[in-house]
Amino acid sequence: MRAATKMARPTWASRIEKLRARLNLSQTDFANRLGVSAMAVSRWERGINEPPAKCYVTLGKMAGPDECWFYWERIGITKRDVAKMS
Repeated sequence: MRAATKMARPTWASRIEKLRARLNLSQTDFANRLGVSAMAVSRWERGINEPPAKCYVTLGKMAGPDECWFYWERIGITKRDVAKMS
């Protein structure tokens, strides 16, 4: 039996990778837009590290209105919160 068991990649990791692919950006270009390193993006996509809150806000903006809430809800921003601000 193997000492380490490979864990399933988190949903957020897959969504980040799909967003980057949809935007047709390399990990380096994606990282530059987010103000992080390409290694950080690689670790996110593999599910090793989760992005910080400020990156989730930017990811939501990059994703557009159909997908933004997935990213924003990861950091606790809800539609109700945004409606209160309007």
